[in-house]
Amino acid sequence: MTAGDRTLVLYGEGAREAARRMLPKLPDACFVPAGAVREAAGKAVKDGVAQLVLVAGMAEQVAVLGGAAGLLESITLDMDLGVGLAGEVSRAATFQEVRALWEAAGRLGPCGRELCRRAAGELERLAAEAAGAPRSPVAVQVVLVDPEDDRVIGMYGRTAR
Repeated sequence: MTAGDRTLVLYGEGAREAARRMLPKLPDACFVPAGAVREAAGKAVKDGVAQLVLVAGMAEQVAVLGGAAGLLESITLDMDLGVGLAGEVSRAATFQEVRALWEAAGRLGPCGRELCRRAAGELERLAAEAAGAPRSPVAVQVVLVDPEDDRVIGMYGRTAR
């Protein structure tokens, strides 16, 4: 079995080209639109996937985390940006506004990385649950991209062995 046979790359809206550029040696069959990402973690276990990579924008990553209310505000606070900015984040109408707030505060990279860390943790939890194991048999990497310009904002995860 080749690395390509054991790698699944899920890409979010507007992130296909970014995903292909990051992993150019993988065959096209490894790249699948993100769709139902949470369910994909369990399917990856059943299909014997060793590496799951999610390349997506903020919307898809928040969805992985169940659309958790207060999630982006929590990240803002955890990155020591204060309650004032967390309040602005909670009132932001779009993910682009949140991105702009984090960027204006000079903390877009760390906040993006924290979002990726949380999404990767959730996908590994779901994979472990599907495997009936204490640890995920699937290594998960999550990459946050800006869907408007394909720029990588943050990434987090582990590689397959």
